[in-house]
Amino acid sequence: MEHILKTSRSAIIDLLKANGAMSVEQLAESLRVSKVCVRRHLGVLESDGLIGYEQERHERGRPRYLYQLTEKARCLFPQRYDELAREVLSQIERQFGEAALSQVLRARADEWVEQLMGELAGLSFEERVRTLARMMTARGYLAESRRQKDGSYRLRKRHCPTEKVAVSHPQLCDEEVRVYREVLGGSVTRECRIADGHRVCEFRIDPPVLVQMTTPGSGQPAEYNAEYNAKYKKTELELPVLTT
Repeated sequence: MEHILKTSRSAIIDLLKANGAMSVEQLAESLRVSKVCVRRHLGVLESDGLIGYEQERHERGRPRYLYQLTEKARCLFPQRYDELAREVLSQIERQFGEAALSQVLRARADEWVEQLMGELAGLSFEERVRTLARMMTARGYLAESRRQKDGSYRLRKRHCPTEKVAVSHPQLCDEEVRVYREVLGGSVTRECRIADGHRVCEFRIDPPVLVQMTTPGSGQPAEYNAEYNAKYKKTELELPVLTT
């Protein structure tokens, strides 16, 4: 019986996909079942967030309800975005060379850096790591972050929406590491990735360290690293000072 119910709901989804919005009467006629039966299935599909409805008003009589698929229902049908992306990247490499492919992937990563910088501005290092994990989860990566006893962090992703593309174009993952380094301001090391057959993608993230330069021979501090100050001074991080 349960199989029959699932089959009927699948048939309704297929009809709405093929024909667009349909009424209860139209669905019942197409499926050769009663309107009561159709309404029961529609109720389940609506509670699952797979269909919605709108009213179609006429000059006379009661309005008619037309049912249609929601955006969520799109995942029920095959998607080939990863295959398209892989083919496009392969064509770029074949037609214009590896350097052109790297330039395209780098430009895409640069846009991502700019977007994330705006979201993470003004946050402490730990807040940036945790916020980044939440943002990656929102993108479908099922990410989580944990602080370790030595002060470092672990960023773990349990899903990779671009896995098939990453298998054929590992540069995609290399640019991802660069993005994390730039937006977090620390040292980021990738330890494993799903595209290589592992269950997760995992990264070790170390907080930035303020390096104090010394004048050769004198042992006296000369100046702070200018590049570091320009990038991280505004975040007001309390960091250890090392001498070289």
